[in-house]
Amino acid sequence: MMGIKMEKPPVEMTLAELVTCCNQEMARYRRKEPSNDQYSLEILRRAVVNQDEQAWLVLQRLFSDNIRLWMGRHPNREAALRHESEQSYIDDTFRRFWQAVSDQKLRFSTLGGALSYLHLCLNCAIMDTLRAFSRSHIEPLPDYGQGGHEEPFVEDRYHENELWEIIKTILPGEKEQRVAYLHFHCNLKPREIIHYCPGEFSGEDEIYRLKRNIMERILRNSDKIRWRMSYNER
Repeated sequence: MMGIKMEKPPVEMTLAELVTCCNQEMARYRRKEPSNDQYSLEILRRAVVNQDEQAWLVLQRLFSDNIRLWMGRHPNREAALRHESEQSYIDDTFRRFWQAVSDQKLRFSTLGGALSYLHLCLNCAIMDTLRAFSRSHIEPLPDYGQGGHEEPFVEDRYHENELWEIIKTILPGEKEQRVAYLHFHCNLKPREIIHYCPGEFSGEDEIYRLKRNIMERILRNSDKIRWRMSYNER
């Protein structure tokens, strides 16, 4: 059975009608049964494109259970919950999702695509929290370029917004910036980037090539990065 029959197009439905249909289809989706995802996508469109606050609140209610399920299965769940509550991670996940779809004008053609990106936002929220709370237990790194340990400088401190803003200025394109964020900031492996961002890259080889380009640019501009960091601290 392919889901309930649409009496009128989703775009013509009221929000309440969409929610009723969406709840039925979401249940089918979670059971891995054939389902119609146009109801949830219409709610997402109204929330993001139309800036409809009520649609955004509905979307959070609809997807919160998914985030709780992913949180329960996350390998770092226990460590993460020592620092923040489950609800805090849920709120942060939606904040990141909203910022991404708004700033990058992301559009999803399937419910699976939207949920995959939401899952990515949760992973980033968890990894950022663990990095932030682990910093006090990490011995300070030597100055950039001293001792030959250059790559850890990027990986250990990449979550700092100030450093990220500087690095963005030396990366030439959106793909380089995207891979830099997902790989260094979110700690995702190339195959995970391909999984969470279907259609954006040709394959893992492209991710590895972009990563090499990123590291070469960072190393070539190490003096510039160090100078701007020290200047901003004045």
